[in-house]
Parts: sequence; C-alpha cells; structure tokens
Amino acid sequence: MATETPVMRLRRPRWRDPRLAIGILLVIVSVLLGSLLAARLSQTVTVLAAREAIVPGDVLTREDLTTVDVRLGDAAPGYVTSLDQIPEGAVAVSAVHPGELLAVSAIGQPTDVSLRPLVIAVDAAVAESVVPGGSVELWRTREGADGEEPTAELLVEQAVVRRVDEGSSLGMRAMSVEVLVPQEFLAAVLEALAAGERLDVIGIPGADGVRP
Repeated sequence: MATETPVMRLRRPRWRDPRLAIGILLVIVSVLLGSLLAARLSQTVTVLAAREAIVPGDVLTREDLTTVDVRLGDAAPGYVTSLDQIPEGAVAVSAVHPGELLAVSAIGQPTDVSLRPLVIAVDAAVAESVVPGGSVELWRTREGADGEEPTAELLVEQAVVRRVDEGSSLGMRAMSVEVLVPQEFLAAVLEALAAGERLDVIGIPGADGVRP
C-alpha cells in the first residue's frame, strides 16, 4: 500500500503579523531617508569666492570677492556665505586662488600673519613661470672659493608670491618678484641679499599658482 506524501500548505500572510508590519515600516523609512539624503546633496548654497588671487596679509574687501552657488553638503559650515561673516579689518591668513571658495579658516587678523614681504630680482623666465598666490622655494647660490664649484642651498622651503613686477631694469635679471617669507627665515634671506649672493625663486611643481 503506497504511502501518501504529506502536502506542505503555505499559509497566507496575515496583515496583523507583526513581522510583516516591521518589514513594511523598514522599507518606508529607508525610502524616506534616501530621499532626504538625495535632496540634501543636490541642494546648493551661496558661498564667497575670490575674484583674483588673495595672498596672506591682504585685507578682505567686497571688491575682492564674488558669489557662487555650489553643492557642499555637510562641508558648508567651513566656508563663508556672507560678507557679514568677515570682521572689519580682517585679512587672509592663507593664499586664496582665483575662483577658489573662501574658507572660514582663511580669515584672521594682521597679527595672525607671520610672513614678511621681500623683493627679489629674477630672470624674466622665472618671473613668467609664477603668479600671485603661488608657492615657491628660495635658493641661495654661493660662489666657490679657490676654484671650487658654486654651491646651492635651500633657504626657504615654501614662500608665497605676492606680486610680479615687470618694470625693473636690472640687466639680465630684469624682473622682480615680491615674495612673502616666513618670519623665521627672514634673517637668512636678508643676509644673502646683503652679501650680494644669488637668490633664485623656484616654482613648486604641482602647486597652485605655478604656470606649467
């Protein structure tokens, strides 16, 4: 006599089943959270940006800045959205390149800037390779004594170009660059200038404000 195989019968889900209710609730919550996140990421905020290069020590004025609408998400509090956020007499404490957003951390007072300006005569090719706001190195070259080869020494690892002047007439080194030098290196640079040693301004590859 053949044995009958028991038939598995599936029960219809009951709407009152708490597991079904929890599952539906989780789906609804995930959809709502995804919609809120997408809306937040697509939301734009008006932020101040530099019209031209702004270097450390420059007083921040209305004429230096413009407004742009960008998507920043959670990073928005780190940027300046209104001129009202800039205290009277405030200066830039770091370089802000043309079109770059003005960060809250880039604003300070004159006493916060430890850079000092120096004008260095350079070859025209050197002056044309850097722009205001660019990061550069300062190298000193000393003539060798008793027929020895000249030696080069890195004086300043990172300075900031403040201005490029094409109006000087200094022979072969017919242009000058005004650079902002950290105060702790100022004495060494002044000693090299006073000794008539050659100082070279070298653009840092890959740094903002250096022409390729």
